[in-house]
Amino acid sequence: MPFLVTWRRLVIAIAALGAGGLLFAWSGLLSVAASSGHWAITDWFLHWVMQNSVRTYSMTIETPDLSNPGLVHRGAGHYETGCAPCHGSPAEPQDLSVAQATPPPPTLNHVNQKWEPKHLFWIVRHGIKFTGMPAWVALQREDEIWAMVAFLREQPSMSAERYRELAYGDVRIMQVQGDSVEKLLSDCARCHGRDGAGRDNDAFPLIGGQDEAYLRDALRAYANGTRHSGIMQPAARRGPEADLAVVANHYASQRSAATKKVLNPALVSAGERIAHDGIPGEGVPACLTCHGATARLRNARFPRLDGQHTAYLAGQLHAWRAGARGGGPYGHFMETIASRLNKHEIDAVSQYFASRPASR
Repeated sequence: MPFLVTWRRLVIAIAALGAGGLLFAWSGLLSVAASSGHWAITDWFLHWVMQNSVRTYSMTIETPDLSNPGLVHRGAGHYETGCAPCHGSPAEPQDLSVAQATPPPPTLNHVNQKWEPKHLFWIVRHGIKFTGMPAWVALQREDEIWAMVAFLREQPSMSAERYRELAYGDVRIMQVQGDSVEKLLSDCARCHGRDGAGRDNDAFPLIGGQDEAYLRDALRAYANGTRHSGIMQPAARRGPEADLAVVANHYASQRSAATKKVLNPALVSAGERIAHDGIPGEGVPACLTCHGATARLRNARFPRLDGQHTAYLAGQLHAWRAGARGGGPYGHFMETIASRLNKHEIDAVSQYFASRPASR
């Protein structure tokens, strides 16, 4: 009997505490003002919970090789517009008004001391509840998220000059004056260059001289979300449809770029067979059926692959095979085709198209 009475009192006490909490919340006396901040114990507890959660959910994540300089370039291009306004950068301090949030977004000067790459991957991909830190726009694009991680790992030791070089490419682009068209193209040129040749590495695809119809379709697909990219989707949605047409027209009018490539002759030869003959036993058609010069004269909405970066072509095929890319009106064809290619075949056909002259 005493045991029963004790449990009854405990239940009554818990119910009373719950009712008291609800009454306090109903009263409106709990301040939700950001200016009030958190109690020290509240701040410690929330961060403790967050750190434990991140470490638990990232336990099974395997970190890939992040040594490719192109990853850092790709991450920097997005960081400047997507992250720096809240977290600051080596070139600009954190915005004072943002720092008044509760909790304030942390500066990332000591990120390597606190988080491993797999932890950063999880945070960038999923965001953090109740902090204003959003999830990555395209959860499927793990390759983009790893590019951000590669950049974040280098950012603490980066000089302002190095950051500007990575985030803006040609720093003269930062000083653009003139009409809205020039400013629009200069924003694109930060990553792709004014001529569509990108950087000195494979961080960004070669888009100069690409068919206008294809570029317009790609930008529309990014804007409406059918082509997945946490980097390009926000960029394509910043302006009206007319802006996409301006960008497509500009880059279609540029000359194709020639780049230095290290190719494997055996893979190039194997890729040539796939490009010309397909893989009949696997139901893979010849690539040149759609991507050859004659085919593109019939339908300019198929992209030109000649001279493109090997890593970019392989990355797109792997993304299609994983169902992570999406695309324009013909994207579903490529998902089917890529699903029938193995890694060796993807490498081979990517090297073959990279070996071809980039002329239009």
